[in-house]
Amino acid sequence: VKDHVEALKRLEKDSRIDSTRRGVVGRSYGGFMTLTLASRLPGMWKAAVDMFGPYDLPAWASRVPPSRMPYIRLAVGDPEKERDFLLERSPKTYLHKLECPLMIIQGKHDPRVPEPESAQLVEDLRLKGVNVDYLVFEDEGHDVLRFKNRVVCYNAITEFFLKNLGS
Repeated sequence: VKDHVEALKRLEKDSRIDSTRRGVVGRSYGGFMTLTLASRLPGMWKAAVDMFGPYDLPAWASRVPPSRMPYIRLAVGDPEKERDFLLERSPKTYLHKLECPLMIIQGKHDPRVPEPESAQLVEDLRLKGVNVDYLVFEDEGHDVLRFKNRVVCYNAITEFFLKNLGS
């Protein structure tokens, strides 16, 4: 998170950039980072787009296949022994602070971030009055691979940012 903040400070010094209209977007780990930045640094962002990002780290880490668990324990944390650490790092812990409009993009058949988890996130945020756009691709998994879906996806992201950041 700190490296993103430092990069933004540098960009603020560039007169060619209107840093009052900041948006953040990312997919997979980048989606996790998008949710982290938008929820932990709510005043910095005018809009955010999360693509397939895990937001509940203990739940996410507990679903990892056994073959990948040694890596997850080293890189992210052990979902059993370090639950508090994972909770502290989870966007879910801070999403009550989210202020900016959010778009969530999800594949219906995502094995890493299951669609019902994203649907619950959308429902919870909408109940709190957060402006959330939700785009689900019925024939995708943990990415947008089909050309027709990519066209829809990236046009939707562009329109979302135009609407929330201005032209």
